[in-house]
Amino acid sequence: MYLFDTLHQASYALSASQLGLQVSGQNLNNVETPGYARESLILETGTSRRLGSGNVVGTGVRVAGIVQVIDNFLEERLRNSTSNAFATGTQEKFYTQLEALLNETTDTDLSSSINAFFNSIDNVLNHPEDVAYRAMTAEAGVKLVNDINRLDKAVADMQRDVNQAVNDAAGEINRLLSKIDALNKNITLTETKSGSQAVGLRDERLNALSELSNYIQISTKESSQTKGVTIYCGSDILLTDGFKAEVKVGAAAGKTVDDVIAAQLCIGDEMSPLDVRSGFVAGLYSAHQTILGGYRKQLNAFAGQLVQTFNEIYASGQGLTGYSELTSLAKTENPDAVIEGLENGGFYIQIYNKKTGTTTETYIEVKADGTPKEVETLADMFVAAGKSGTSYNDIAAAINAIDGLTATVNSVGELEIHTDNADIDFGFANDTSGALSKLGLNTFFTGTKAGSLGINERVLDNPALFAVSLGGVGNDAENGVLLAALGTASNSKLGGYSLVGRYDGIVSETMLAASSVKAAAASDMLYTESLQAQRDSISGVNIDEETILMMMYQRMFQANSRIVTIIDEMMATLIAL
Repeated sequence: MYLFDTLHQASYALSASQLGLQVSGQNLNNVETPGYARESLILETGTSRRLGSGNVVGTGVRVAGIVQVIDNFLEERLRNSTSNAFATGTQEKFYTQLEALLNETTDTDLSSSINAFFNSIDNVLNHPEDVAYRAMTAEAGVKLVNDINRLDKAVADMQRDVNQAVNDAAGEINRLLSKIDALNKNITLTETKSGSQAVGLRDERLNALSELSNYIQISTKESSQTKGVTIYCGSDILLTDGFKAEVKVGAAAGKTVDDVIAAQLCIGDEMSPLDVRSGFVAGLYSAHQTILGGYRKQLNAFAGQLVQTFNEIYASGQGLTGYSELTSLAKTENPDAVIEGLENGGFYIQIYNKKTGTTTETYIEVKADGTPKEVETLADMFVAAGKSGTSYNDIAAAINAIDGLTATVNSVGELEIHTDNADIDFGFANDTSGALSKLGLNTFFTGTKAGSLGINERVLDNPALFAVSLGGVGNDAENGVLLAALGTASNSKLGGYSLVGRYDGIVSETMLAASSVKAAAASDMLYTESLQAQRDSISGVNIDEETILMMMYQRMFQANSRIVTIIDEMMATLIAL
């Protein structure tokens, strides 16, 4: 009886040593497998038995199970750190792309175009009688607006790429959630029946969770009953026993930069925004809104400031020739409606008699929206109560009162002005109201923001119209001096910057933000690497340790094999007696 007990002990030990060799072999085979958590054989003492004489003896060794060697708290920290690293790394990537697009270290950047444009005006001042230099300024203006429009389009295309990346991320998140859901069910089934950990399935689930944390920051909780994990994204539940959310892509309300609406991840039939706080997707959100969207907003503001400040000065000037007819670039739906954005003031219309060489000026008064109506009696006050300002029809009527000119508002809402005979031309001077710039009369730039800028076709067709004079057609270059100074002179409307300085400030802000993000990305990566090193020291495979364990299990197998041999010999002897 005792021999059989000892034989059973030896058989248990042989099985344990064989399983130990298999576990160590599995670990060594996966020493280079990313995300692999080493396995450990758990042994325990068998239940003791009381022999007939009253002595209590052991029954050998038993295999309690095979488990992963893993620190769940460290795994959670590592996943969170990975999410942060992916967020800042994604931001760094788009800042790098934006820096390359701005091209500020070359001679083909927007800053160079701005400087070249204002330098070309200096050339006109040196040769005011030469139309060729005015034509070069017009072409420099074309290049400038094309560069601004090109930049805006390129950044907008990058934002669309971001939206596509968000859409692709949603597909990957749903794939990983489905995979983890299936693994949860298989782990539950396996571990409930065997009582041991389904280490292979747990490895797959661990890797899937790590991959999921690349996209969004997650937290997990394992059920003590089912062994399935519940996955949270911020305050939202993505996966739990019996429930799996479907991640969809919707439009982010109130987060539109011009025509590019930001994409965002949503869940539920109500398309509630997913509580994304970190990870690749959070980096994409930041890239769309802060990095790319922020630059586009600044570029749009700069483009509007360029057009407004330049046109306001330019509109009061005259070229080498005047106009025989002119149509406003702006239009109105209601010619009687007050023109918004004007100042109380006015402008002069100059009539040039080409036969006599004389010039006459007529002042056109402009009233801003909100100017009190003039009343003479109390009854008039009730009839004409309210505020008023100048309309398209008001300006047309005032111009019509000038001998030799006719002005009308056409069927599409444009103001048309033309001379009544071929002996005269007209021009504009000293606009203190902003009406000329607002209506697009005698202006250089067209459009109001990046992506829609252009140059007045009249100037491109006839560069002699480029308005550098203030005292009349071809009389001087004083307006050109004011225009050229815009490039470098301080301007209160630009916060004290010049136009060149304003754009340089935008570039500097972008580069500074990029440097901060790059530093943060490097810091997050170092922290992630330090956590990964800690994880490897706990869950990674050490070849030396596994080799020693294999030798130990080999010796264990050999020793118990010798016990079996001895018992076999003893039993043979007993049978022979």
